[in-house]
Amino acid sequence: MGHQYLQFKANTQVNMMRTVQSLKSKFCRLLNDRGGNFAVMTALLATPLLIVAGVAVDYSYAASQRTHLQEIADAAALEGGKIFDGTNLSAATTAAKNFLKGYSAQMPANVTSTMTADGRTFKVALNASVDTSIMKIANVNSVPIAAGAAAVAPIKPTKITFTPTQAQGYWYKKISIMVVRPGSPLEVTLGTIVYQPTTLNNSGQGTMTVVPSNGSIDLGAYTKLILKMEIKTDYCGTGYSGSVSSNSKQTVTCTASLLPSKLVYSNTLRTDNPDQMDSLYVDGKQLKKGTAYPLESYFGCAATQSHAWEDGGGADRQDFFYTVSADCSGTDGNYVRLTQ
Repeated sequence: MGHQYLQFKANTQVNMMRTVQSLKSKFCRLLNDRGGNFAVMTALLATPLLIVAGVAVDYSYAASQRTHLQEIADAAALEGGKIFDGTNLSAATTAAKNFLKGYSAQMPANVTSTMTADGRTFKVALNASVDTSIMKIANVNSVPIAAGAAAVAPIKPTKITFTPTQAQGYWYKKISIMVVRPGSPLEVTLGTIVYQPTTLNNSGQGTMTVVPSNGSIDLGAYTKLILKMEIKTDYCGTGYSGSVSSNSKQTVTCTASLLPSKLVYSNTLRTDNPDQMDSLYVDGKQLKKGTAYPLESYFGCAATQSHAWEDGGGADRQDFFYTVSADCSGTDGNYVRLTQ
């Protein structure tokens, strides 16, 4: 953007100088015209006409400068907005000002910046003046320009509470709540909900276990929050082999096993994989495959939500149900957007 802008600025100044020289040349020819009254009238009109032409040229240049200033204001608002959570205006302002420093050579030297906040919205205002060329004849030495932008990042959870409500199906399933900490690529599991089938009767019934037992999880600082469901189709968790009794009870029994096939899950579904988002239902609505959703849309930030997972056995029947509520005072900078 910088190289193109500097080239555009240079071309504009060259064009302006050519226009000035042309107008001056015509003005001199008119003054030298001895054609009686025509020469007198031309002399009287020449200066106003020159000023009018100068206004058009100078304001056109100022408008182009203002457009470029707006692009920089937008980018600065996004830079600060992605970390602004409604309480850290100083940190967001520093981020925006540091961004502006990188573009100082591409803005008027006299530009001033102001950063403010409105709730969770971060705002940037830039003001400057552009030197005129022809308008100096009328003692107008500069044209003021201004640009403003505002950005907001969606909220993200800082604490969540899971409450299991129902589970069914033939397959063993485990949902994990995981985060990635700042400065680390590792995924840390903070809590789990496990469904263990105990019988295949009634389309599969079993028990649900939550860790921690109260379902409440403080997330701490994180750069990524993930829900993951792991599925094992032989009825039991990893390290176990499942069997079903031949009587009418169809009881599931899990026996320890070190066979390689028993040490891994059959399938894994993750909310950070857009192609698997359609496995999750929020308040009865299936999320769309191929769509990346902000965390606030499926972590109960506004109100407690009901979640249901489909484990792959058929979209007509979900298998894993729980509710989730969240304290959402963080900022999801991955989805920051302009609002002005």
